[in-house]
Amino acid sequence: MRKRFMLFTRQIAIAVGWVISKVLLDVKVTGVENLPRNPHPLIVIANHFSWFDAPILAVHLPFAPAFIVATESQRYWWFRSFVKVFNAIPIWRGQVDREAFRRSMTALKEGYVLGIFPEGGMDPDFAEAVARGETVNRYIPGRRIPVLARPKSGTALLAIQTGSNILPVALIGTERVYANMLKLRRTPVTIRVGRPFGPLQIDPALRGRARRQRLDELSDLMMQQIAVLFPPENRGPYRNMELTTL
Repeated sequence: MRKRFMLFTRQIAIAVGWVISKVLLDVKVTGVENLPRNPHPLIVIANHFSWFDAPILAVHLPFAPAFIVATESQRYWWFRSFVKVFNAIPIWRGQVDREAFRRSMTALKEGYVLGIFPEGGMDPDFAEAVARGETVNRYIPGRRIPVLARPKSGTALLAIQTGSNILPVALIGTERVYANMLKLRRTPVTIRVGRPFGPLQIDPALRGRARRQRLDELSDLMMQQIAVLFPPENRGPYRNMELTTL
């Protein structure tokens, strides 16, 4: 009964979100031919330029992912509602959160599409503080400079251990949504869907530093699949690289 109620609530939330999106945004979706017909198990990876990224994907993708979100985001009531309705999984950034990892694996096994932002946060300026396990309390509606950052390795590890396919998505323009809302302007947003790839594998014989290095390499390859969907000026550390597509 509860499951049916939550599904109904999610459908209502998506319908309301669609109306709000039409008012606030001018959304264009490209690459729809890359959307998998049978999306299980599937991890959607995307850049994280704005607090609006997860709701925009939830409304405009044909399947609403269960997102992994920063635990500290739940101090806002509206985000707590999003977490409940869309089965989001809170995670403590900057530390090994085994409970979040376990819940993520369970969600994929139960048929949920998982949504992850591999960069690990909206603002790279706070990356060092997060890595130390500090909680960032500053309200950041969008990334100051909309360029990609290097990924964390947790997404690759999850993809390997669950044998999931991965769908890369680029969200272009979301960093301007909040500022334009204050000016009562609509924001052009482009969602570019890349080609799915995977499942990823790692040599089981690798141990210690060699395994961690290979995991970092695979994480970077995953991020390149997002970077290739962006104009060069938004690619950050991938701007002058010859990107490898999988």
